[in-house]
Amino acid sequence: MSSDGAPSMCERLEAVARTLLITNDYPPRPGGIQSYIESYLRYLDAEDVCILTSTFGEEESAAYDAARPYTVRRMPTGMLLPTPNVIAEAQRLIDEWQAETVWFGAAAPLAVMSGALRRGSVRHIVASTHGHEVGWSMLPPSRAALRYIGDHTDAVTFVSEYTRQRFSAAFGPRARLIHQPGGVDVERFAPETNQSAIDATRSRYAIGSESKMILCLSRLVPRKGQDKLIAALPKIRSRIPGAVLVLAGGGPYRATLEKLAERHGVTDHVVFTGRIPDEDVVKLHQAADVFAMPARTRGAGLDVEGLGIVYLEASACGVPVVAGRSGGAPETVLDGQTGLVVDGSQALPVADALIEILDDDARARSMGSAGREWVLDRWSWDELGNRMREVLLPWDD
Repeated sequence: MSSDGAPSMCERLEAVARTLLITNDYPPRPGGIQSYIESYLRYLDAEDVCILTSTFGEEESAAYDAARPYTVRRMPTGMLLPTPNVIAEAQRLIDEWQAETVWFGAAAPLAVMSGALRRGSVRHIVASTHGHEVGWSMLPPSRAALRYIGDHTDAVTFVSEYTRQRFSAAFGPRARLIHQPGGVDVERFAPETNQSAIDATRSRYAIGSESKMILCLSRLVPRKGQDKLIAALPKIRSRIPGAVLVLAGGGPYRATLEKLAERHGVTDHVVFTGRIPDEDVVKLHQAADVFAMPARTRGAGLDVEGLGIVYLEASACGVPVVAGRSGGAPETVLDGQTGLVVDGSQALPVADALIEILDDDARARSMGSAGREWVLDRWSWDELGNRMREVLLPWDD
């Protein structure tokens, strides 16, 4: 207990709040928000967490839930919306679970239920933002929804300074905005010193041991910049003949990207892995010579990179990174030290940055080492996880 009678930080972290998490973004559905939520859940007491979510394939969802310690209630729909039946189910779970805290895994749109769910045992409501709320803040109807959320929650978390600057006014003066970015599991994402293990990973994806491997691990969608990587590859290979581009992940943009590779004459030097197993995420990072995701802002600012934890995961593995100047992505890179930040809307700066790194092994190693230290110092989950426990615990103003 502190001298003024208030609970100390340690006492608050030992305390628990029965928490109802309401989210569409929950595994086995893939995605960055899902990873964010799943990682933070590890720092909560499983017996005090109930999750209300949608269904992503009945068998897949059932298998995933059976292997987790949390109580999971899935509604028989692929997408939760703030409709009367979802509100009713959430209210039922609040009463059954005696939830003290309601946590919306993504503020928009589900947190517009905040007013209806502040009832009974509920003392505290938290809504997490990621990046798409920036787009919501630009359109009058959805901006009004954000204002309602700001007025009816106790905390709104944000992942980057960029997103805070873009949408803080939309949430209104009553919103309590708290910086709560994603982190990195630094024990899992770590450099691989066993060359045989690296060679085995490369062999599994038909990548030569002597190739210079450029990795982009992300959903295949226009904002992520895979098209600019393909367009940059001819110039890169003119300077780095062994360069190979590995596009890891699935998505609706694949057919377009395959045609683009054919048009640029680099089909034989681009590897499309499709959706990769979870255990290969780290292995691919460890096998890469450089990680590149030249994300760009699209749709007049509506489609933007909120942060980009994948850059930090690459850095944690000791790999230099090339990031696009979009949204919060530059906040994950110490430009010139852990990697390079470029204009992701053009292929030329992407090519130049990758050549700069791949053509200088000593600098690439230095960037990789600096990236590992950067993540250890600023982005470890332990500190962030304890902070989230604090955010979810009801407080007295």
